[in-house]
Amino acid sequence: MTDMEEAMDDLFEIKLMVGGTYYPLKIQRKDEGMYREAARRINDKLNRYRERYPQLSDEKYYVMAAVHISMVNIMWEKFNDTTPYKEKIQQLDKELDSILSVAQDPATE
Repeated sequence: MTDMEEAMDDLFEIKLMVGGTYYPLKIQRKDEGMYREAARRINDKLNRYRERYPQLSDEKYYVMAAVHISMVNIMWEKFNDTTPYKEKIQQLDKELDSILSVAQDPATE
């Protein structure tokens, strides 16, 4: 069996209910829990907006939920951004190299 055939065998269809509508999706079996949790979170967010703002249309609830979920995603991306730490480590590494090279240079003694 080829890798492609194995990947196709691992796919199966689930039906996720989001906002009262079922959506058929072909996913990998290993991801099913994440898809179901994602649907649960979306539905929770939609229901909160419906309770808080009962006068709005369904479309607006979906937009509000999408904005909220996108903001959470952006915050996690920023939280996981290690660039400042990498830059500081590189700076400290250069300083340490400089100190060590001076300490090991026989001309400085």
